[in-house]
Amino acid sequence: MVFLTLVASIIVLGVIYAVTKAWKINQKWKNQGVPHRTPILFFGNLLDVVLKKRTQAEILQDIYNEFPNEPIVGYYHFLSPRIIVRDLGLVERVLIKDFVHFVDRAPPVDIKDNPLVVNLFALCGNTWRAVRAKFSPMFTTGKLRYMFPQVGNIADDFMKILDKKLDGVDIKAESGKFAMEVIGSCAFGIEPGAMDEEENEFKIEAKAAFSPTLKDFARLTAVFTFPGVARRLGLQFTPPRTTAYFTKVVRSALVHRQQSKEVRKDFVQQMVTLLEKGSIDVEKEDPSDGYLNIGDKSIEGDEKFELTEDVMVGQAFVFLVAGFEAASTTIAFMCLELATNPAAQEQARAEVMKAAQNGELTYDAVKDMQFLDGCLKETLRLHPPVGQLGRMCVKEYTLPGTNVTVYPQDFVMVATLGIHGDPDIYPEPTSFNPARWTDDTRRACTYLPFGDGPRICIGMRFAIMEIKCCVAKILMKYKIKPNPSTEIPVKINPHSFFGLPLKPILINLEKLPA
Repeated sequence: MVFLTLVASIIVLGVIYAVTKAWKINQKWKNQGVPHRTPILFFGNLLDVVLKKRTQAEILQDIYNEFPNEPIVGYYHFLSPRIIVRDLGLVERVLIKDFVHFVDRAPPVDIKDNPLVVNLFALCGNTWRAVRAKFSPMFTTGKLRYMFPQVGNIADDFMKILDKKLDGVDIKAESGKFAMEVIGSCAFGIEPGAMDEEENEFKIEAKAAFSPTLKDFARLTAVFTFPGVARRLGLQFTPPRTTAYFTKVVRSALVHRQQSKEVRKDFVQQMVTLLEKGSIDVEKEDPSDGYLNIGDKSIEGDEKFELTEDVMVGQAFVFLVAGFEAASTTIAFMCLELATNPAAQEQARAEVMKAAQNGELTYDAVKDMQFLDGCLKETLRLHPPVGQLGRMCVKEYTLPGTNVTVYPQDFVMVATLGIHGDPDIYPEPTSFNPARWTDDTRRACTYLPFGDGPRICIGMRFAIMEIKCCVAKILMKYKIKPNPSTEIPVKINPHSFFGLPLKPILINLEKLPA
């Protein structure tokens, strides 16, 4: 009886301690006089995410809209108090001008025994700088031009798939096959057969890696927000099965390419070059392009970082993460927007038809399609794959114009959805209006689907090329029509990382006269 009483007392004291600790955390912004939304004990402002009612990006947008006259707003990411910067000048300082204070996205994660986490999204500090400088040359105009025919051929094969499914096309699922084929071919050096085989191993493992479940949401939240707790619980960036499979695939591709001396115009070939030579001679191969702007001396680090197969595995995986879900979701939303805005669709089609040479598309022709580019930008404004940005302070910083100081390990957030939907920045923000991007002179940090500053998405131009190529091919062959079964506005799965639709996005396709 005494033992049970002791155990009960310990439990009660533990609960009291936890509740008291959480309550004190929830007082931070009130005590500092920072306007904020009232948090819920332990859940902060994210209870609706857990209950699958709202996405995190939508909640940040709600908070952004609740305080229209405030430069900064307080926000609680569960038990992590964070600042949302609303003022565009402050956004620019955090992402660009004072980047040295906000180099990292999150605390360092445990890279031991997990090559997939050795990637540009998760790496921190000088390690990130060193890897970024090495990989930036992979995305020059010259390199993308070399890879375009490969992407174009896959898009042609994708049209054959669509020919068989004209009514009630689940465009997210179908474009996912196209995107996976592109990434499998360009980043993993294999022909995954995702468009032909429903039970393809590469496809199964990739989809399993991105399953938008509460369990995965909780795991990733712990890994990036509370890495110490995650380590003690044995939680990693990816499950062991995912790590083992993609590590095997990339290493096999690298070994095969090195031993066979096969040369292809893809990312794997450039990875082999990095392993063998330590760098890619961009200036020699692309004299008109030089290094990417984001790969210049402003972000180069002093750290001597060894380029190993693990580094290549990590980059290939992050290419898959961004190139599969983000690209296919954007293609789906772009097709839906064109289906429900037929005038814009016709204008985009006319531009594509005019640019096509004997029915064929080239890299430069697609790159120069300005109206189609406006359609893509407008799609990404309305439906950014990642609707919020986070930066972790690495060096004490007082936000200009405020009395709030953030310290190392503190997070500052940017509500991308809030900015993209702000009527003071974008008149009639809910309208799909590609013309708003004609001769656009909008100020910095008002368009953030790929982030901004030195940590802007390294694969941005590849993604744009991939998406525009696919949609251009669709417009050349089909009229895109809405399907009455699709609910508009489309609801997003609150537990997905890349803004995946909760239900299928269905469209109808009508073949154009030959």
